[in-house]
Amino acid sequence: MKKTKRYFIWRNVGLAWLLALGIIVGIFWINQISPFGNQNLLMSDMGTQYIPLLTALRHALVYRVFHMYTFSQSLGVSVVPTLAYYLMSPFNIIVVGFSAANVPMAASLIIMLKVATIAATMTWFLQRHFQTTQKMTVIFALGFSFCGFVAMNYFDLMWLDALIILPLMTDGLDQLMTHRRLAPFFWWLLAGIITNYYLGYMLGLFSLCYFSCRWLVSSTATWRQWGAFAGTVGLSGMSAAIILVPTGLGMLQTAKGTAKLLNFRVVPTFGLEFFNQFGIGASDYRQRLMHAPTVFVSSAVVLLVLVYVVHPNIERRQKYAVIGLLGVLFLSMWIRVLNTVWHFMQAPAGFPFRNVFFFSFVCVMVAFAAWQAGPQQIPRHWQWGLPLIQAGLLAAGSASIGLMLRLVRGHSHELTQYYQAIQTIHWGSVIGAWGFILATGVVIFGTRRQLQQGLLALLVVAEVSGNFILAMRHTKWGNQVAYQQAYRVENQQMGQINDPDGQLYRVQNENTLINQAYQSTYNNYNDSLLFNFHGVTGYSSTLNETTRVTLAQLGLYSDNVRRISAVGLTPVTTMLLGVKKTVRLTRTGSLTKPTEGYIGMGFAVPAALQQVQLSSDALQNQEHILQALLPRQTPYLTTAKLLNSQVTHVPTAKTYKYHHRVKLRVMTNGWTYLWAPSGKTKYTTMRVGTRYVTPTMAMNGQTGLIKLGKFQAGQTVTLHFAATYPIAAYHIRVATLQQRAFLQAKRVLLRQRLSLRTTGHHWQTQLVGQVNGTTQRRQLYLSLPFDTGWRVTVNGQSVAGKRVLNGLMAIPLQTGKNRVVLTYHVPGGQLGAMLSIIGIGTFILGNWWRQRRPRRP
Repeated sequence: MKKTKRYFIWRNVGLAWLLALGIIVGIFWINQISPFGNQNLLMSDMGTQYIPLLTALRHALVYRVFHMYTFSQSLGVSVVPTLAYYLMSPFNIIVVGFSAANVPMAASLIIMLKVATIAATMTWFLQRHFQTTQKMTVIFALGFSFCGFVAMNYFDLMWLDALIILPLMTDGLDQLMTHRRLAPFFWWLLAGIITNYYLGYMLGLFSLCYFSCRWLVSSTATWRQWGAFAGTVGLSGMSAAIILVPTGLGMLQTAKGTAKLLNFRVVPTFGLEFFNQFGIGASDYRQRLMHAPTVFVSSAVVLLVLVYVVHPNIERRQKYAVIGLLGVLFLSMWIRVLNTVWHFMQAPAGFPFRNVFFFSFVCVMVAFAAWQAGPQQIPRHWQWGLPLIQAGLLAAGSASIGLMLRLVRGHSHELTQYYQAIQTIHWGSVIGAWGFILATGVVIFGTRRQLQQGLLALLVVAEVSGNFILAMRHTKWGNQVAYQQAYRVENQQMGQINDPDGQLYRVQNENTLINQAYQSTYNNYNDSLLFNFHGVTGYSSTLNETTRVTLAQLGLYSDNVRRISAVGLTPVTTMLLGVKKTVRLTRTGSLTKPTEGYIGMGFAVPAALQQVQLSSDALQNQEHILQALLPRQTPYLTTAKLLNSQVTHVPTAKTYKYHHRVKLRVMTNGWTYLWAPSGKTKYTTMRVGTRYVTPTMAMNGQTGLIKLGKFQAGQTVTLHFAATYPIAAYHIRVATLQQRAFLQAKRVLLRQRLSLRTTGHHWQTQLVGQVNGTTQRRQLYLSLPFDTGWRVTVNGQSVAGKRVLNGLMAIPLQTGKNRVVLTYHVPGGQLGAMLSIIGIGTFILGNWWRQRRPRRP
C-alpha cells in the first residue's frame, strides 16, 4: 500500500512539473521569448543586473576563477553579499551550458524550470498535508506556481527559489508537529536562507506564523514543541552563518544599513484595490515598481477560501485559526511598520509587497481543504451569494482607485504616488475576471464531481495562463539576435583592452554596442561584469554606500543609492581612481585613448591628504585634493568670469520655467566644467553656443560634473540651459582645470607611482606592487575602497590601512623602496564558517540523541 501511494504521489508531482512547464513554455512562445523567438528578457532588473551577474558567474564557473573580491563592481567589493543576494540558486549552474552571448536564453530556461518546480513542490506538499493522492492537487498547485507574485516578478528570478522551498519547509513544520521530526524543517529552512537570505528571512517569519496557527488548533500541542521549533530555527540560522555573517557585514556598508523612521509608521499602505488583484490582468509590466499586493491565485482558489469560511462541516476552531493566519499575513502587508519588518527593516525600492506569496500559499492550502470538504455541501444561498460577493469585492476594488486618489491627494505624498501609478484600470480584464468567477461558480456548485474536476482544471489553466500573459503587457523586450552579434564583437574588443598581463587598472567605457539590443534605456552600469573588465560604474543592491558617496562627492553622477556612473569623470578623478583608458566601440573596432590623469593604482602622497574632508561641492573637493598633493599659491581650478546673464520666464514649461543664457570668460587653458549643486538644472537643454553638452545619462534635476569643453584663456563662452531657479549666478559654478598646473602635479606624482598586479590562487585575491617612499611622502594612496578585509604588508611587515578621502584607502610607507602586498580576507568569513560548523554539528548530534531517547508518554 505504501509503495502504491508513493507511486501516485510522485506521479502527481511529475505531472504538475510537466503541466506547469508546458504552460510557461506556451506563455513564452506566445510572446516569442528566446529560445522560442527573437525577444529576450533584457528589461528591468533582468537586463541591468541579472544578465551581467549571470554572465560573470558563468565566466567564474567556466574558467574556474573564484575570487572573493571583484574589481568589476564599481571600484571593488567583496563578492559574498552579491552572491548571497543574487546568485546562490542551484539553478544558475545552467548558464555553464550556454555561451556568454546566450546567457539571456539561459535566464529564460532558468525561469521556466523554476516555475515548473514550484508546481511540483506545491503538489508534494498538498498531498502530504492532506494525506491524499488526488490529481486535483496538481491543479491547485498551479494556482500557486502561477500566482500574482510570480506573474509580476518572474524576471527577478532570484526570488523564485523561495517559492520552491516554501512548501517543502512547511511540510517540515508539519512533520515537526505530528511526528517530532526536526530534520526536514531544519534543512529546508537552511536551504531557503542560503539560496536567498533576504527571502530566507521571510521564510523564518512565516514559519513562526504557521507554527503558531497549527499549535493553537492541535489537540496534542505541548510547550516542548515550541522548544523544538525555536531550537531548530536558531540552529538553522546559525548553520547559514557562513553566508549570513559576511553578507550582513557587507550589507551594513550599503544604504540598507540606515533605517528610515518614516517606514515604521502605523499607517495603511493600500486600500480596497487589494481585492482587484484577485482577478486576472489587474497589474502589468508598467506597474512593476508600484502596485497593490499581487494576491492572484485563480478565481477557484478565492471562491473556495470563501467556501471554507462558511462550510458547516469545518470546525469553528479551524476556521478561526485560518482566518487569524490570513489576517496576520494581510496585516503584514497593509500596516507599513509590519511591512517594513517583513522586508528586513527596509521599505522596498520598487517591486513592493515581496511577502505576498505567503498569503497566496495559505489561500491555496485553505482552498484545497474546502475542496476536500465538498463545496456543494454549503447552504444553497451561499452557493449563489459567494460568487456575487467575490465579484462585488473585485468591482469595488477596481472602482475605488479613482476615489482613493482624490482622497489622498494633498494629504499623503506616498499614497498619492502609489494611486497615480495604479490608476489605469483594465476594465476589459475586470470583465474577464467576472466571467471566470461566474464560470467557476457554475462548475463548483452546479456540476457533478467527475465533470467538475475536468472543467475546473481547464478554467484554472486558462486563467493562470491569461493572467501571466496580461501581466507581460507593455514589456519592453530585448532583441536576442542583436545581443548575440553585438556581444561577440564587444567581448572580443574588450578582451584586448583589459589588463591581459595581470596589471590592475580601470577603463572608462563610453559607448557599447549591446545598447542596440535593448528597447528600454540601458545605461551600461554593469558592463564590466558582462565583459570582465574593471570600471568605476555599478548598479546593485549591494553597492557600498561610502564608496558611492565618495564618488558622488568627486563629481560622478549617482541616480540613487544603488547606482554610480562614470558621468563626471575629470583628469583629477581619472588620476585618483586609476582610470587608464577611455574606450569607444564601433562595429569595426575600438577607439582607445589614454586618459589625461592616469598615473597608476596608487602613488606616494604627503600626510596632508589625510586631512582633506570632502564636502558636497565636487569642484571644491578636487581643488582641496590637488592642493594637498602639491600645494601652490594659485588655484588649480579657476572660476570663469561672469560677463552677463539673461533669463526668460516660460510659464508654459512644466518644471524648468527659467531659460538662461549665461556669458562667461574662461580664465585659463584647459577642460572647463559646470557644477550645479542645487540639482535643479535641466541638462538635456544645455549647450555651449550651438553645441549641445548633454550628458550620456538622463540626470535632469540632479548633480554631477558636466564637461563643457576645452577652452583657451580669455575665450568667451555662451551657455544655454533651463532651470527651476531665476538667478543662474547663485546656482551654478563654472571652472577650468589649469592644464599646465595639473600636468606639473602629475609629473611629481609619477616619480612615486604604484603599479599593481593581481596574483593569488583560487578563492584568494592578492595584489602586489612596488613604490618608493620619501620623508615628505610617507603614505601610499591606493585607488581602492577602504575595506577591513585587506591585510597589508610593506616590506614583509604588517601595517594597517587608513581611510582617506571619505571612502578610499591609504597605507604607511617606509623611506626608500617598498614592496606592498595586499591580501583580501572576507570580513566575517572565518567567524561565519566556524558558526556554521557548530550549528550543523550541534543539530546533527542533538537530533541523533533526541531520536535515541525514549519518548515520554
